[in-house]
Amino acid sequence: MRRVIALLRGVNVSGRNKVPMADLRAALTAAGFKDVATLIQSGNIGITTDAPLDTIVDAIAGTLLESFEVDVPVVALERDDLVAIAERWPLREGDPSHQLIYFVSGPVDEDGVAAMDRDRYPGDTIVGATDAIYVEYGAGQSKTKLTLAHLEKAAGVSVTGRNLKTVAKLRNL
Repeated sequence: MRRVIALLRGVNVSGRNKVPMADLRAALTAAGFKDVATLIQSGNIGITTDAPLDTIVDAIAGTLLESFEVDVPVVALERDDLVAIAERWPLREGDPSHQLIYFVSGPVDEDGVAAMDRDRYPGDTIVGATDAIYVEYGAGQSKTKLTLAHLEKAAGVSVTGRNLKTVAKLRNL
């Protein structure tokens, strides 16, 4: 058995894709996961399981659809991998709320990320790795033109981001 962190994209945002965390914990426990915990309302889940990651993603996505009629991307990774990704933060120290790690559904097309037109995103810094994308938003996320769609197109995978404050809390989930 190992600890796995699952990250949902786009739940409980602006009144859309509502998923009460207490109900989600109960549904995932009923689905057979152990030690289910959540962090804040944005879809951060910790579970204990021995199932393969793709099985976990499918089970969580199925539970979301069946129990809450919500269809959103799910990314799952072992807790130790999350810690390793966080410890590799390649950018300067700055405002952790402007610094995000985008966790990915599969191997990142690092060449695609490297080829992104940086002039389109002035002030933002983007670094791709095989298992994550690191971004520092110079003026904050609300002022950037760097969208999830741009990142996903360049990386060739689904992504969901968490700022460094949240990532620090996820280490202990």
